[in-house]
Amino acid sequence: MPQLLKPDMPAVLERTHLAGHFDAFMLPVYEAGSNSIHALLEKFGGGNIANEGKLTFSISIGTTPEEFSVTVSDNGDGLNKDNYFAFRTPFTGNKLRRGGKGFGRFIAFKVFEEVAYFSKSMSEQDEPGTRSFIFDIFAAEEIIETKGGIAPEFETGCAVTYRQIKPAYRNRWSELTEESILDGLSSNFLTYLVDGRMPDTKVIIGGKDYDLRSHFKSIFRHEQTHKFSIDFGDTTFEFKCDVSRVDRGKPFSRHTLLFFADNRLLGAGRAIENKLGRPAFQRSDGTEYVVIASVSGAFLDANANLARTSLEASEDQVAEIVDLACQAILSTESAQHEIIKADQQDAVLSLLTRHPLLRYALSGTTVADYVRSKPNSWRQENFVSDLAIQRLREERRWSTYVQTTIADPKLFAARKAQLLARVSDTYRDALAEYIVHRKAVIEIADQLRGADDAGAMTREDAFHQLMFPRREDSVSTKYFQHNLWLLDERLAFVSYISSDRTLHGGRRALGDKVTDIAFYDECYVAGGQGNTSVVIVEFKRPGRDDYSFGREGLDPIRQIHDTVEHIRERKSFVTTSGKTIDIPESTPITAIIVADLEPTLRQLARRYDFDETWEKTGLFKYHEDFDVFIEVIGFNKLISDAEKRNAAFFEILLNDIGT
Repeated sequence: MPQLLKPDMPAVLERTHLAGHFDAFMLPVYEAGSNSIHALLEKFGGGNIANEGKLTFSISIGTTPEEFSVTVSDNGDGLNKDNYFAFRTPFTGNKLRRGGKGFGRFIAFKVFEEVAYFSKSMSEQDEPGTRSFIFDIFAAEEIIETKGGIAPEFETGCAVTYRQIKPAYRNRWSELTEESILDGLSSNFLTYLVDGRMPDTKVIIGGKDYDLRSHFKSIFRHEQTHKFSIDFGDTTFEFKCDVSRVDRGKPFSRHTLLFFADNRLLGAGRAIENKLGRPAFQRSDGTEYVVIASVSGAFLDANANLARTSLEASEDQVAEIVDLACQAILSTESAQHEIIKADQQDAVLSLLTRHPLLRYALSGTTVADYVRSKPNSWRQENFVSDLAIQRLREERRWSTYVQTTIADPKLFAARKAQLLARVSDTYRDALAEYIVHRKAVIEIADQLRGADDAGAMTREDAFHQLMFPRREDSVSTKYFQHNLWLLDERLAFVSYISSDRTLHGGRRALGDKVTDIAFYDECYVAGGQGNTSVVIVEFKRPGRDDYSFGREGLDPIRQIHDTVEHIRERKSFVTTSGKTIDIPESTPITAIIVADLEPTLRQLARRYDFDETWEKTGLFKYHEDFDVFIEVIGFNKLISDAEKRNAAFFEILLNDIGT
């Protein structure tokens, strides 16, 4: 009668994916160690394995990949009759009973060309026996008995030796160091090391002995064990999460979450800095550490792939496991969690100080409660985006609420006080936002006075640009795009403003006079002809002290005279839209020179018979021949006056929002 044939293991192995990183290269070594631990648990039990179990990793790195070899041996029962039968049976139930899959020994053929076994065991008649063979699943006879080989150093046990790295992994040989080997073994046997079931493990590297358990204690500091459960479908699964701390550096530079299936590392670790908020935490002494958390449970055991390189579960299931594990970590790292939340709260308060209208989005929630509801990884840009969206939604909700209220007289009567209070708060926040803008502009203007001219724009041009965009006019520039209030609040509301443009509106030609900023105001009076006026402003470099009477480019007062003559001759402005604005001959003109009152400027002003203001911070003169009133003010006075005009707003509104 026909029988089932044994599995085609080369074909199974071909369909098994193994990544190309260092841990994949070392996976056969880790699997051999896991098989040894299973054998030791079978012999000594979980209570005695740490004291009586022996496990040795003997590694010869060599000088080339061809010289590399590794032997993993233990003092278990070896390949006795039952174990040898199970060894020759792929996917044996013997392994399933131990929490394995019966495939680990085959993964070695993805990395190594040569696999050899040497076993010492006792027969049923209690007689010692040995068994040595080459194992090759690609050969016609997979098990070829040999004489000799590398035997386990114990009375009974099993040793497996790997040699001849396959071409796909030879580039990983250069990553073999004492540190990388010890750290890799510690990470992969983390669950055994944490719960005290790791046998006495010796690691021999190039003839030098290391104690793996001691190495683990020197790196990992176990902090706490958490347990949590998750319902997937109709089944509740229990999970265990062990949280450890490790000094930042090798082997871990960032917080990492490790999944374990059947006490074996399941693939690579998962970065969780986005969940915890930072890539590492800082101690009070300034040193940094990272959290390494291992998660294990029946769900992971049941859903690990055959090679235990990945978890065969949905993204939602994995995300839920990660979320709950990170919550467990943060409960252990509560002090760090509070530091992050305090920093986030400061960031949001700073944000609301600069943009008070975003407070509308909180809708009565405190900043502390709002921040606590958001991920630890959020930075200020995340909060800006979220608050802006919430503000939009809140405004829509409020708009609907208002429309419903005003449509019903009874509702309006009942809600009138609430509506008025809300409107008042909204206007206050809007005004505060504008005042924050003004405060920032004044601070920038103050900084520009001391900046150098290394950039693409000189300081006077930068100051000019801050006050009103150059080569533009009030036709092309909106009210909120300029800061003329720095100079005088009234100038922002004149009929026409031209900045760094010719009077005729075209390209500058020889003989054209271009003032930095020109203002034209037209005022109609009922029953009369009204009045017009022109104001021109010139900016000079802060700190400049090379002025000279009558010299081109060094005499700003002469420059004003020439510009005024040009305006009176031209008698019009042409806007960016092509419209002509006539300037009557009798139009009074005021000129303002913004320049620091350095000695050469004061000397120049005396030559033109200027008077000094009462507080000694400015100069002025009416020039009858040119019919122009000229005022000279320093940058200090301009900024100081702007601060004084806005001081009440700064004090009341900005203090109210927490600056």
